Amino acid sequence: MRRMVLACMAIGSLATGVVSTQGQATTDIYFIDTDGGQSVLIVSPSKGILGTKETLLLDAGNLNPPGRDAERIVAAMKDAAVEWIDQMVVSHYHGDHVGGVAALADKVPIRRVLDPGAFVPEQNGNREAGYLSYVPIRQNAHVVVAKPGMKIPVAGLEVHVVSSAGDLITAPVPGVRRSANPLCANPQRKTQDPTPNNFESVGVVVEYGRFRYLDLADLTWNQEIELVCPANLLGTFSVYRTTRHGTEWSGAQALVHSARPRVAVMNNNPTKGGVPGTFQVVKSSPGLEDFWQLHFSDNVSKEVNSPEQFIANFTAGDAGHHIKLSARSDGSFTVTNGRNGFAKEYPAQPPVVTSSR
Repeated sequence: MRRMVLACMAIGSLATGVVSTQGQATTDIYFIDTDGGQSVLIVSPSKGILGTKETLLLDAGNLNPPGRDAERIVAAMKDAAVEWIDQMVVSHYHGDHVGGVAALADKVPIRRVLDPGAFVPEQNGNREAGYLSYVPIRQNAHVVVAKPGMKIPVAGLEVHVVSSAGDLITAPVPGVRRSANPLCANPQRKTQDPTPNNFESVGVVVEYGRFRYLDLADLTWNQEIELVCPANLLGTFSVYRTTRHGTEWSGAQALVHSARPRVAVMNNNPTKGGVPGTFQVVKSSPGLEDFWQLHFSDNVSKEVNSPEQFIANFTAGDAGHHIKLSARSDGSFTVTNGRNGFAKEYPAQPPVVTSSR
């Protein structure tokens, strides 16, 4: 029986108040290896009204092989000492993002789900399998259709939806000043992505004090430009997860260079994502310190890949090591490679000052 907790259980997450805690003062982010899919587990720095740290899960990985990605999510949850998912974002309905939801729902309670709403049929019919596996879960879950500008309640964090169902925010994320963007003089645009569900992606900004994380799922190149041109509506970030696995369809230079991440994390696999253009755009981004990869990329040379200590897995048959990030409210954070335990500390920096218009 699926352990899905319905709307009556959602009171804790929907409450406006939180209970402070004197425990761990970090928010922990697990970039889970789903072999080129997507799953990011975020554990709050504070306890909610139920007395436990709250969780936000961005996608659940692949439908196949059955149960593999759900097991990896559960392993990360055990490492974080959490037992259920408070808020789950299903960014869109491709199988490498939604396919693992049903298997995960068999293993842990999922209290609330946000998704982009209606499924958009595609000419490539085999892309529907992941969505069809999700339909029975959706029918019994407490589901909210995400809207740009919506805030997702997670204790101790500010989580803002910036894209969903093809719509984008039109005003800056709260706390971000609207600023003219010099990178928008002539941004390169591309032909629209031929897979429409990527266009529907739910993208989020997650903030913990001065730490800011950007995750746009598989949003398309031109949509990314709209979020930062002619004005940057997103601001700058501590960490950016490469959009659409680091493929050529996303990761517009205007977006990445406007976001100015200190660290980028790529959810690729050896042959999916990690294309030359992604490495060029990310590595040339102003202020970038390191580029972490869930997998070594066979699409570029060894010299183009990041140094080995920043890569969690090397082949599709690896053990599925995650990358863990622990962030503090002063903007400092630590990133740890689950494969070898290599960790790097990123100290707090003065905030970036932008002009307003």
